[in-house]
Parts: sequence; C-alpha cells; structure tokens
Amino acid sequence: METHLEWTMPAPMWPSSGDPSIPANRLRFRTPAILRFATDTFMQGFLDLLNAEPSRLPEFVAAPETWSKPPNEPAPSPKMSGLMLALYRARSQAVNRLQARGARVIGQSLLPPPTQVLKLFQPAHQRYYLVTACLVCRALGLPDRRIDAGAGERATFVLRMLQPHANADAINPLPSDSDELALVGGAWTPIQGGPATLVRGEQQYPLSPATYTEEDQRQRRLLLGLIPVGDRERLLQASQPTPAAQPVISPPVDARQVMLETKFTYPLQSLNDLATRTFDLAKTVPQVAVPSLTTSTPAQGPQAQFVLDANNQIAETSWYILLDLAYYIQDNFTVGGVNPLWQAIEAYPNGSAPSSPELAAVWNALAGASYGGSTMVQALFQAYANRDALDKGQFAPSNPPGNFVFYSVTQSGVQQMQPPLDSTAIDALEGLIVQALPAVDPNPPMPVRSIAQANANPQGRAWFTIRCVLERPNCGTLAPPLVSEPTVAFQLSPFFDPDAPARPIRIGLPIDTTPAGLRKFDKNTAFVMSDTLCGQVGKLSGVSFGDLVLSVLPWPFHQDLPGGGGSTACQAGDGSSLGLVCSFSIPIITIVALILLIIFVKLLDIVFFWMPFFQICLPLPNFSKDS
Repeated sequence: METHLEWTMPAPMWPSSGDPSIPANRLRFRTPAILRFATDTFMQGFLDLLNAEPSRLPEFVAAPETWSKPPNEPAPSPKMSGLMLALYRARSQAVNRLQARGARVIGQSLLPPPTQVLKLFQPAHQRYYLVTACLVCRALGLPDRRIDAGAGERATFVLRMLQPHANADAINPLPSDSDELALVGGAWTPIQGGPATLVRGEQQYPLSPATYTEEDQRQRRLLLGLIPVGDRERLLQASQPTPAAQPVISPPVDARQVMLETKFTYPLQSLNDLATRTFDLAKTVPQVAVPSLTTSTPAQGPQAQFVLDANNQIAETSWYILLDLAYYIQDNFTVGGVNPLWQAIEAYPNGSAPSSPELAAVWNALAGASYGGSTMVQALFQAYANRDALDKGQFAPSNPPGNFVFYSVTQSGVQQMQPPLDSTAIDALEGLIVQALPAVDPNPPMPVRSIAQANANPQGRAWFTIRCVLERPNCGTLAPPLVSEPTVAFQLSPFFDPDAPARPIRIGLPIDTTPAGLRKFDKNTAFVMSDTLCGQVGKLSGVSFGDLVLSVLPWPFHQDLPGGGGSTACQAGDGSSLGLVCSFSIPIITIVALILLIIFVKLLDIVFFWMPFFQICLPLPNFSKDS
C-alpha cells in the first residue's frame, strides 16, 4: 500500500508557495493550479514556456478579469533549442538566484483577490484554461511518481459543483465552506464518505503528461487537463439536490408535457388569438356575406375575402393540430403494445370509454366537444385517416376530410366548438391529458431540448472546483483513488457574458460600391428553390413598401397584396413544375444585411434606447476606394 504519494501544485510554482511553516501555504502547496491562456495556440505556447522558462508559470495563473479591465498579458516564451536554449536556461537560472538572494521565499499569492469573482471564460471568448498538478512521492527531492498505464493506473480530474454554506464568502467561497456535488449519470449527486472520495460513475476528464527540464537539469513531469468551460450549459442543466435551508427545487418538467404544449396547446391558443383578431378587424367593415368554407362561391368584396382567407387558414391549421394530437395519443398512451384511448377513438361511436378514470376523463372531454355536427373524436380519426394527404400539404379548404374546425369568424362573432374552447378550457384539456399519461422511467435517456432549457437556471450563480485523481485498480481496497485538494472556487461564464472578453471579428465590406466596382464580384452563393417556394417568391416580387402598408391598414384604406391567390408554384412553358437555382453576390448581400441591421436597430431604439451602447465608429484617414 502506497501512503507516500501526494498531489501538489506544478513544480515550477513551488518557490512561490510561501513559508511552509504556515498551514495556509502548505495547503496551497498541495492544491492544483489553474492556468489561463489567451491565444488559440495556447498548447504550443505552454510547451514553449516549459521548454525555455518554466519558472514563469506563476504568471499564467488564472485571476479575475473583465474585458474592460484585462490583466497584463505575459509575454510569450521564445521557441528555441540547442545551444541557444542552454544559454537561455543558464541566464534564467542566474537571474532567479539573484532574485532569491537574501530572501527565504519568493513569489506571490496564487489566490484571486477576495473582492472579485474568478470566472472562467469560453473558447469563443478566446480564453483557455488548464488544470495543472504534479504527482510526487514524499521523499527527498519530491521525485515524480510514474503512472503505470499497463497496470491500469490512470490520472484524471473531476469537476465538482459547490453549494456554499450560509457562512461562506459570497464573492469567493472556499471549497472547505461548501458542499461538493459529483456529476454521476447526468445528475449532481452528494458525495458519501467525504469530498476527497471518487464517486463510482463520476464523470472524469483525462490528465496528460508534459515534461520539462529543471534548473539543475533534472527532468520533471507535469499533469495537465483542459477545463471544459464550453460544457457550462450541459453542466447547469443536470439536476441537483436542494441545498440545505433552501426552498425545494421544482421537479423536472415531463418531456411529454412539453411536447403536448409544442404540438397542441400553444398552436391552439395561437389559433384562438388569430380568430379573435380577425373578428376585431371584421367589425370595422360593412356587413358582408361571407361564404361557407365548404362552398366554392367567391366572396363579395375585399373585406369578405379577407375574412374568408382567415377562415381558410384557421380550418387548415385546425386539421394539422388534430393530426398532431392523434400522433401524440398514439405515441404516448401505448403501454405494452396496447393503447386503450386510441382503440376507443377508432371504435367510435360503437366503442365505450376506457376503463381507467384518467383516460375516461380525456375520452369524455374529446367526445363531448363538437362543431357542425362532428365531435372531436370523429375529427381526430378523420385527420389520422387522411394523414398522407395532410402530410403532403394536399389540403383543400373547400373540401376538408370533415367539417370540424376549432373556430370560425363571422360578422356576428367567433363561432367556437361546444363547449367553447377558450384559453381556460385549453389549459384544462391539457391538464386532463397530462394527468392520464402512463408512468415512465423517471430517468429518460435523453430529454428534448425544451426540457433542458426549462430546467436550466442561467441566472443562478453556480460555483465549481476541480480535484485531480489517481486510480490504482490493481491495489484493490488497500489503495483507494488518491484525490487532490480542491482548486480555488470559480464560475463558468455563459456565452453572452457582459464581462467576457470579445474575440476580435472583422467583416470586410466592399470598398468600391460603385456599379463599376460591384460588377467585379462573382455570384457564387446559390439558393435552391422548389416549385412551391418559387411561386411564393414570385407572388411577392412586385410588392412595394406602399403595398405592405396598405395591406395592414383597416377599412376603408385596406388593400390586399397584389398577386394574392392564384398558383403558388412555378411552371415551365409546357405546364411542368419548375424550380430555380438563384445565385447571388455575397458582398452585396453583406451590404444589404448591414443596412437592414441599422434600420431595425434605429427603429427599435425607440423602445430599448440602446444606440449609445451599440456602436462606435472610428475614422480611418486616407482610406478610400482608390487607395
């Protein structure tokens, strides 16, 4: 059994650990360090640093920073070898000895100031972080302990979430004043047996070796690993236990409920809003006769045509909502290959309600809702029976598979199914369906993205720490995994962080924007359009800005957009369908995007007043299209 092993900070930082007679300095000596780099070639820069100037490693220790108050960037180490490298090392050794003369210890505190939060930024911000440590034997000279990969030994690090205690520092809580959680199976789990314990199944990240030459020409080894700051969203979306003396965290939202709201509830509520807005507009026009959806009689006047078009849209959307609900019932109410609710729908009107009280409540709600002599149960089955035509977009408002719609607009008001399906009734129907869902595995293999977004708390402060781990499986229970001291507590920065450094991005616009200059650019960006999209784009090709304004004004100023109605597909001379491949010039598209951006930014500035914080323009002397 090995009892003489120890994790320490990187060996080049040992001189800066402070007086070893002070307990805090001894703890710092055993703590892995987090190094910060600000270039995309950080790995090569790190290796050059170890090769030429390993004593400068403390300059790269991560410290709090913001984009407005960046730290002094350490100068990169020169890349050299041979005699030049030997002379450079000799010079560095002499300088270090002069600096150490007359002093017991050298260095600086490696902990961040207590007044700022240590936040690790993402690679998108051009920041990279390495956790570094040494694995040594407690013997004279602290020699490196070799990792025997052939014997199954491996060195890794684990990322732990911290739940600070009530007495912990609010700016920089110490890991010792916090509870640690391990990421096991996609969930943050309390650690049994103390924080210096590796939890079975805990997610581990690899540590890789890197060697360098000490001033006395000895070869030493560092272990380093890249901290996955970019995994912040995944880490925060993992479930976690409720901290002590805190309100109970709400249970995760059922993925099936979110799917029901996505496919049924929200589209139905939007349909209700569309019918209400259409009726409010129809009240402002004279009394006109609106033909039935099931007839081919044309509407009399543009106002009646407007209402008829809205009813056609409501009818089409109603049938797609019904089809999605039918698919949902088939997918989510099947247990052991049997779906009592769908079987009752197929057998209607001869069938009976399912025996389950929850399913019976859903059945009664669907069978009791009707419009135009058709119940919602019949409409569900008809929509499913015509699923092939509906999925292909072959829907004719004048001849639907049934006369059931959720809403219909007339001059007297919005006709609804009975009982009326307003917002309250929609939520009640959703509650009945969710309550009737069968029990499932509490740990689904992969939640839908909506669940992950709903369960995440991007506004909450999440603290993390890192511990290095050595596993020796051949030693059995006599040598449990050796876990290091925790690093300093830190936060992981979100992608849109107001403190984050901004990676410099420059978008080049055409310099010569005259026709003579723009004609030189190749049209190398192609958009492929189907015959349907081609027809829809063609309908809008002659629309002006004035037409758009008149189309949204109420009567008597309202005018339909030109080209409304007619075919929505492009056709060749022989009547066959015709698609298009349209090529555009990217530089001109960039100019259009910039102009549209400025227009909308200035328009919305009325609401947000963000222009003072949006842009800054600096003059470029003697920069013209002819320069």
